Amino acid sequence: MSFGLSFLEREFGIGELEEYLRRLARNVYAPLIESLRLRGLPALEDHWNNIMSLEEADFSLSFTNDDVLVLEVRACPAIRHMKERGYRIADHFCESTRIVNDEICRLAGYSCSTEYDQSNGRCIQRFRKEAGA
Repeated sequence: MSFGLSFLEREFGIGELEEYLRRLARNVYAPLIESLRLRGLPALEDHWNNIMSLEEADFSLSFTNDDVLVLEVRACPAIRHMKERGYRIADHFCESTRIVNDEICRLAGYSCSTEYDQSNGRCIQRFRKEAGA
């Protein structure tokens, strides 16, 4: 994934990279988008719990008092994998997560934010129902 992101940015620019990631989100995650529409944040909670558990990530999931789902990744398995093997990590590797999440949420009537520290492989992602949606 990292090599692909670097290639797309180098050859086509950041705008085309973002559009590619949004198309990818719409197509690959169509079932998740529909589940989020129907089930709400528990659909994302199940998704992230499954993915992070499969990847043996150091993470936590919780809901705040104002119905925000918070995913805290203390050690990203992808970044750990690349660092252990000496792979170059794309400049916008973590930004790709923000873009994909944004598209999934936007299409389902939700919003999200991502704070990340790519060099240390950490992030906090927040998901909430869009006001009026």
